[in-house]
Formats: sequence, structure tokens, C-alpha cells
Amino acid sequence: MVGSHMNPGLYHVDRANILIVRLSSIGDVVHTLPSLVALRRHFPEARIDWLVESSCREVLLDNPAMSDLLEVDTLRWRRRLHSPRTWADVVRTIRKLRARRYDVVLDLQGTIKSAVAAFLVKGDRRIGFALSDLKERMAALLYTERVKPNGSRPHVIDRNLSLLTALGLETTERAFPIVVTESMERGAARRLEELGLSEYVVLNPGGSWPTKRWSPEKFGSLASEIARKWELQSLVLHGPGEEGIAKRVVEHSNGASLIAPDLGLREMIPYLQRARLLISGDTGPMHIASAFQVPVVGIFGPTNPARNGPFGQADETIAKAVPCGPCYKHRCPGYENICLVSIEVAEVLDAVRRRLGE
Repeated sequence: MVGSHMNPGLYHVDRANILIVRLSSIGDVVHTLPSLVALRRHFPEARIDWLVESSCREVLLDNPAMSDLLEVDTLRWRRRLHSPRTWADVVRTIRKLRARRYDVVLDLQGTIKSAVAAFLVKGDRRIGFALSDLKERMAALLYTERVKPNGSRPHVIDRNLSLLTALGLETTERAFPIVVTESMERGAARRLEELGLSEYVVLNPGGSWPTKRWSPEKFGSLASEIARKWELQSLVLHGPGEEGIAKRVVEHSNGASLIAPDLGLREMIPYLQRARLLISGDTGPMHIASAFQVPVVGIFGPTNPARNGPFGQADETIAKAVPCGPCYKHRCPGYENICLVSIEVAEVLDAVRRRLGE
């Protein structure tokens, strides 16, 4: 552990106030859930809160391991930066964050934004990752302690868990408490019956980064081949603003796919649970599916599947080794998104065949 003057084994956190700072995105919030569960299991009497972006709150609602959910909406603030109401909202939010004192603040994001949020909270200990493991190195200036992750387990889930060693806690257990209500289950069952789907594959062609989106036309061809080889219809998911992408998939699938209804994040889960398989880029639905042990085939471009991929033992990923990757860029810096464009339908079909056990 770097920069600590305290023996974590002597630090009493059983009844402490602990704050997790993991603001976004959906997949990263899912990857942080095992850290929440580990904290609750080892410190059952502690108050454990979570600070998150409003856009990612749904995956944390009703979580039994969490004491309270605190929200910020920095996306809305940036869009309305010149509005006096925005600044009034920022001040109110900061006052709310500072109204409660924490013994420990864990920044599991490692950006300047998350480190500033952790700094604004009244906390005795602000714990983040070591300088070489931060997304934005300036964040390290705002921590009181820095932890070097265990390099032998590269997945981001294990990286997050390694931060807990600052509290004397070591675990590799993965648990994902995401609450799905009975009404959501019933709604999905009813809608799937209306669509005539009992056995099906889910396709998720969207993604928050353009560089993560495999071609809708290729997704459509993939659906057509899946129907021909396995007689399975495909259900095409879409998030806000992605319906056009889903329609292009359906148009190129020769009648082998249907568009899913408009769904919230948790409403989507029962559809995933009933599916034979999910095929997706590196997006929130893929990580949620993996958390619920749904079989996954992941199509990867600018990100590293060893670090960010699905975590089922039999899950499949397709990624091309290119000189410029993995770059983790939202926009391709002049290489025409070669990491994704070069992935062909036949390669994904081979992965589908392996994941379906044939």
C-alpha cells in the first residue's frame, strides 16, 4: 500500500461509515458490485453508501448490501453549464455530500472527476489506486492512500477488489446483487409470449462509444445465419437513441430478428435470463448478462477482453490484435475502426457454435 501511515489491520471499520465512489458507466458499476458485497460481508454493521451518476442509478436500486444511494448528474450540469439553476444545483449537491462524514472513501473509478467527488466528501481516509494504475494520474493528488492492484488477476473486477486490501480485506469472490422485481419478471414473460419467443438469442448492437459498435448489417447477417443453423430467432436490444441501429439489424436479418420493446436496465434482465445466448459489444447489457450467468459472446474493439470482458468461464470473446489497440478511445484516431471492422460474421458464428456447446 502506498502513502499510508496507518496499519489497516488496526483500523476498526465494523461500525464505520464507508462511501464507494463509482460514478459510471453501467458496466463499471456492475464490476464494482463484488466490492460492495465484500465490504458488507466483512463489515456487517458498517454504513456503506454509494455515490453514482443519476444515469447509472437503476442498476443499484433496492440493493440489499447498500445503506444509501447518493447521486450526481454531471452530464446534465455540463449540458447546462451557463444556467444559474445548474450552479445552484451543484451547490445543493455539494452541501448534501458534505452533510455526512465518512471514515473511509473508496474511489474505484480513478478519474479526476471521481477523485474530486471523493475529496468534496468529508472523509478521514480517501483511498484510490496507485499512480500507474489510474485512468487520470492527477487524481492521485487527492487521495490520502494509494493501493497497487494485484497484477496477476487482470480483470477489472479483481482490480476493484484489490483496493479493499487497504482495509485489511482480501477476497476474490464475485457476487452481483441486482434486484429484479416480480412485476418485471411477469411483464417480460407476457411480452415474450406475445412475440412468440420461447427459445431465442439476444443481440445488443448499441454502445455508448461508436468505436464499440459492430456493424448493424453484420449483426443482421449473423441473425440470419443463427436462424438457418440453429432455428433460433434473435431479439434485438436497444437503449435510448439506439432504435435506429436496432431497425437496421432487423432490416438485414431476412426476417430472423425482432426489435425488443423499450426497456429499462432492470426490465431488460428477465429477457436476458430466458435467452440461450447474448451477443454484444463491450456494453452494460453484456456485463449485466454475465453477472446473471447468461451465456455471452462478446465482440471487442478498442477495449481489452481480458480486462473488461464477460466473466463466465465458458464465455467467448472475439478481438483482433491490431498495432493501435487496445486504445480505449471513444473515437477512432484515424484507423477507420479497424479493430471492429476486421471482425467477420463467420468468426462470430464460430464463437456462437462453441458457446452453444456444439
